[in-house]
Amino acid sequence: MAHPRIRHLLVAGGAGFLGAAFVRDRLRADPEILITVLDALRRPAAAGDLADLVEDRRFRLVQGDVCDRSLVEDLAGKADAIVNFASEEFVGGSSADAPAFARTDVQGTANLLEAARKFRHQRFLLASSMEVYGPVKGAPNREDDAIDPRTLAAAARAAAGMLARAYQVSHGLPVLITRGVPSYGPRQPLDQPVAGMIAAALQGLPVAVDADGSAARNYLFVDDQVGAVARVLWKGEPGTTYNIGGGLQVSGSDLADMILRLCRRAPSLKRFLKDAPRWSYAIDTRRMRPLGWEPRTTLSEGLRLTVDWYRTNESWWRERQVA
Repeated sequence: MAHPRIRHLLVAGGAGFLGAAFVRDRLRADPEILITVLDALRRPAAAGDLADLVEDRRFRLVQGDVCDRSLVEDLAGKADAIVNFASEEFVGGSSADAPAFARTDVQGTANLLEAARKFRHQRFLLASSMEVYGPVKGAPNREDDAIDPRTLAAAARAAAGMLARAYQVSHGLPVLITRGVPSYGPRQPLDQPVAGMIAAALQGLPVAVDADGSAARNYLFVDDQVGAVARVLWKGEPGTTYNIGGGLQVSGSDLADMILRLCRRAPSLKRFLKDAPRWSYAIDTRRMRPLGWEPRTTLSEGLRLTVDWYRTNESWWRERQVA
């Protein structure tokens, strides 16, 4: 299969944690790539987190809504592929309501898909989540397993994936879908679990753990996650979904213990949220192997790098700390 020659990427949601990491990764890896980021910039200081890229002639940041069809078409007309990270998981640190999820994840994705179809893009990649499968019931979920989302965010992302698949079948749009495990790493907002735990531990505050701490997940260092997304974009088979993960499956309690040790804090700082759901997730990632991708960073090493970054960049996260 011939790989696409993508020269201009439109990255929706490119000022978010994963989106921004993906943009930085691509600008480092490809001196000829042009990247336009479309982002609503609802998170405090989101634009500032990309300030180091403003002087790069290959980069453009556009503040706007993926639900603005005219704007999406204008930007897509200048690009030859779209990567969609845009999602309404959090607004101002609080969970968004159902209409907000549906608007961004469903209507926004539909606008991006239609623009990609109209301008005959080489690729359309939807960055989704392993949570669309729902809690694991036995063997780790494979890409062809039925989906069973349990949260508003996962349901909206699942709907976006169904739209993307329909565009591939009905219009021949070269669609790719990734379903990743939770990411962590430098610059992660504090309303995300790993970053929130680290910030709390560094301050000597209670570290929140869901339910009794037994629920297990796989976590992936952000550089490995966006590297996998890039590998799928350029080398994946259109019409295919790829699970992204790898390494150690860890319980919430054990994750908190690892973070507390790295922050030189006592395990007694753990606080269990009794009303939180006790759901474990697990995915099978063997489909990624033929693409030549494997995670490079172990959980212990990734957490060490992340804790070191938050310790060194205290002013960054304190300015963004959720009240």
